Amino acid sequence: MASYAKSRLARLAEGRKGLGGISVASFLETTIIPIPIEVIVAPIMAASRKRGFIVATVTLAGSVLGALVLYLLAWVLFDEFAQPLIDMASGQQEFDELEAQFREGGFWIVFAISITPAPMQIAALAAGAASYPIWLFVIAITASRAIRYYGLWMLVLAFGAGIARIFEGRKPDLKRNTG
Repeated sequence: MASYAKSRLARLAEGRKGLGGISVASFLETTIIPIPIEVIVAPIMAASRKRGFIVATVTLAGSVLGALVLYLLAWVLFDEFAQPLIDMASGQQEFDELEAQFREGGFWIVFAISITPAPMQIAALAAGAASYPIWLFVIAITASRAIRYYGLWMLVLAFGAGIARIFEGRKPDLKRNTG
């Protein structure tokens, strides 16, 4: 069963449709499904280490595109959707504080949120709603997510399937050769 799953993941990483699926999954993870994509891509990278760079790249592309869509939605539709929610929750003071934080150090706020497992949606929506400069937002998202996904690939190269098992929530099998 484990070898079937591993070969299935390897085929997923090798085909164009599989890479497109990874990109779509990454887009969805960034926009509406707050489950870390690493749970999906770490085993794929471990199953097909040669293609890990490409897997990291399409994961990055999907994530940046998803973050950009959320940013633009919050920026364009702020008055129609976000402001009424802020008013309903009596959160204007908190929003004003967040907006001030973006003016002072928005790049690092976006960078920090998007490099951690925290839901990326928060940074994207807040940046768009606060009209944070889009070019700085894109740079922060791209840099932080690149570190995250290419760093994962480097871990897989160094430690093999053991890393993938950790991301799946299982203990690494120390008795088995992961190389």
